[in-house]
Amino acid sequence: MARPPVPYDVAVRVYFRDGWLCSHCRRPTVFHLALKLLAERVTQALPHAHLAYWDERWRRDQSPLLDQLAASIDHVHAFSKGGEHGEANFATICVKCNLRKGTRTREEHAAVDSPRRVKGKYGEPTAWDGLAFTYMMLARESTRPLTATEKGWLRALEAWYDTRLANER
Repeated sequence: MARPPVPYDVAVRVYFRDGWLCSHCRRPTVFHLALKLLAERVTQALPHAHLAYWDERWRRDQSPLLDQLAASIDHVHAFSKGGEHGEANFATICVKCNLRKGTRTREEHAAVDSPRRVKGKYGEPTAWDGLAFTYMMLARESTRPLTATEKGWLRALEAWYDTRLANER
């Protein structure tokens, strides 16, 4: 059975729920499209700058941050092994850990290829947004029309942000 895509709004809720930290190694993850729009903006301002911010294929030589730290959604219990395809079974994971984990459980993954968990001297980041708010700003100011995917992510991020603001009042 083909796995349906994770809806943008669900992915956004999972990323913010998890603080944009990888559930395995605890490294901060980054929102991939923020780097795409950031690369476009810097290239407009500095046309001859050599950037390694974005690559469609997330190649290490062209986008080292994406190759290692791009935010992904992990099925805690693998979908291919009967795990639910729903928010309760989703966790934030960096690309590096996701590739290494595959369809194994966290326990199986840790036993075979235990990621070195990052521990900060002062604790976990409390205000990391994975550059999601940077993406919102750059998308709103983009001089080119956004793709359907970019619009979908922007709507989901804005809805999450609006809900957060409403709940703080």
